[in-house]
Amino acid sequence: MKTINEILNNCTKKDFIVDSLMKSNGLYCLVARPKVGKSLLALQLAHAIATGTIFLGFKVNPSPVLYISTEMDSSQIADRIKKMSLEFNSNFFLIEQESDKKKLNLDDLEEKISEFANINQGKFVIIDMFNGVYINDKFDLYNYQDMAQIVLPKYRKLCSKYGITVLLLHHLNKTNTTLGSTAIDGAVDGIITLKLDNNLKDKIYFNYQSRDYESRDFILKRKENLIFEVVNEEIEELSNELKIFLNYAIKKKEFSFTISEITSTLGLMIQPSVFGKLLNNNLITLEKEGLHITKKRTSNERVYIARYEEPMINY
Repeated sequence: MKTINEILNNCTKKDFIVDSLMKSNGLYCLVARPKVGKSLLALQLAHAIATGTIFLGFKVNPSPVLYISTEMDSSQIADRIKKMSLEFNSNFFLIEQESDKKKLNLDDLEEKISEFANINQGKFVIIDMFNGVYINDKFDLYNYQDMAQIVLPKYRKLCSKYGITVLLLHHLNKTNTTLGSTAIDGAVDGIITLKLDNNLKDKIYFNYQSRDYESRDFILKRKENLIFEVVNEEIEELSNELKIFLNYAIKKKEFSFTISEITSTLGLMIQPSVFGKLLNNNLITLEKEGLHITKKRTSNERVYIARYEEPMINY
């Protein structure tokens, strides 16, 4: 049994790979639809850590980086690095997909990871892509038990055994959630999601969720040299009442309502007149989230028509 003073006095800041984003010995996931820029952002992150430079405004803890590619070969990666004008030092190591094998095998990769961690003193590993690594013939990407009890624990064991942080690159599905079982999201320490949005005009929405650090939301722009930079545009935060309303609209897709009806249906602890003002003051923000609202007046009341469309383009 400890007193609160003993706990506070013994509490030290966790070591990090990327300050406020990734802790040491952690397991993380970067997800997006195809062609959004997962691999480009991962290479940019690898460069920042390998050279000890800032990543999207966040400080890094310099370390050798191991980049495991299951889709691109060394010439393709070299071409991207040249286009991005990234000058890597000797702290960048690459394992590419072998042409005579369908998938890289995790057991074989562990030998390379052990060498990387013990000889090269490396602390950060990127696996591009998650489903391109062979584990065994039995697991199912969409099975919760397989992901939660077989696959992700293997990666977690690597983090602990070799003192490394692992970033897994993975896909979003057609509903813009992580492809496969929900266990993937629950088993990692943090997840970065990249999304294209109709309202962002070729910019990319960056969302970060973690059990150790505060959530992050900002907008990225990809420059001509394929490097991402943060755009100084604040993302307007919706109130809890509007978040509840938006989640309801996502499920319903299209519906009509009055203000008094919707506050009652959703059990909102707010007066209908106050919610009405809140809703009307945030119509543009809701449109950015894919919810389009029009109004019409009848003889007795004002009726709202809501229509939700997923705000994704050009994948």
